[in-house]
Amino acid sequence: MLDERIGRDLRQIYNRLDREGKLLSQAQLSGYYETFRQRFGPDKLVNLDGEVLLKKIHGPGKDSLVYWLEFKNDEEFPAKFGSISGGSALKFGIYYRSETQAWMTGSSIKQQEITLEEAIAQARRHRDQLIRGAEIVDGLPADETDEDYRMLQESMDAETPEVGDSA
Repeated sequence: MLDERIGRDLRQIYNRLDREGKLLSQAQLSGYYETFRQRFGPDKLVNLDGEVLLKKIHGPGKDSLVYWLEFKNDEEFPAKFGSISGGSALKFGIYYRSETQAWMTGSSIKQQEITLEEAIAQARRHRDQLIRGAEIVDGLPADETDEDYRMLQESMDAETPEVGDSA
């Protein structure tokens, strides 16, 4: 249970931010969530494969999932949901290096080029884990408890090892 004082303080902060117009309305949030789902929802990703899938998730440009998660900030999808910007593009496991037109993996201190086939295989794993993660979250009960969230985290860690902590 959340300490009563912390709950009260959080409600006061929420109410102040809401009065000041600094929070998105439920209608706005629903619209932005739907926009995201229309592009990257499980029902969209499940039907993609090969280079199309790779570019949809990891591709260069402004239409990929990784761009939307890290940089997207406009009227269509404002960056008010948090940010994962900063650090290396390798936080996504792979990225496309435009200068050499190569797919890269590894760590920021030891990057390595991979083949198109290897990049596609990684995108497939990421897609499958993202879809599984969405299924796990959808299975969370409406009246969730701390124990439900603990089990959710354990499931995500076990079943989405490459994307569960960064997606």
